[in-house]
Amino acid sequence: MRRHLDAVGRYVLMGTTILLLAGCVKPNTFNGENPPDRSELDRLQNIINGRPDLEVVQKQLSDLDTQIRAAIAAHAPQTVLPVSPPDTNRGCTDPFTHNIGDTYTVRDSYGRPAPTPQQWQDIKTTLAPIFTASGFHPNYPAGQTPPPGNDSQIRDDGALINLTNPPDLSVLSYSYTTGCHLPAAWRTGPPPPSLRGNDPNIHYPFLYGAPGGRTAAP
Repeated sequence: MRRHLDAVGRYVLMGTTILLLAGCVKPNTFNGENPPDRSELDRLQNIINGRPDLEVVQKQLSDLDTQIRAAIAAHAPQTVLPVSPPDTNRGCTDPFTHNIGDTYTVRDSYGRPAPTPQQWQDIKTTLAPIFTASGFHPNYPAGQTPPPGNDSQIRDDGALINLTNPPDLSVLSYSYTTGCHLPAAWRTGPPPPSLRGNDPNIHYPFLYGAPGGRTAAP
């Protein structure tokens, strides 16, 4: 079992690494000790500010979760996919580490026995129009074909669905995350103290330029 989980982790990591190498994030944002300059922080914060509220995206992914599980149950009834708990680590990951925002992530769940190749194709066929209608597209560089068994999806607002069924393994892997968004309450008041990090005066819109007017470094 441990071998299977390790292999699944490597499989998911491979797709994520390809996405990063494709130029989706800037390499200088990965050093947590050296935040981007103020113009870059403002650029990133404006991206977050323009996204839907966290609660909206969380509800959308919860509804999709129901449809994904229904498709798996319909086409691969032998596959048991447990419900995983949400990740307790909140806040935003690179490149938004030094910005104001929050993330909701549901951890990996593993379905066994895995769908057969034909069942997996039927699941993908069922989910394709659902993903498209929800604004998702394959989490893989444009013009390239994802590896067999990878149906992971990403959306322009940072929402990500990891869904893989590697043909050389006997387990389906599934998780999702909203990406970095603002909870609705943070648009009118500060985040709770536990999520302010080393910046007790953190506030929306958290910009250095107008209209935020911040002068101190975060």
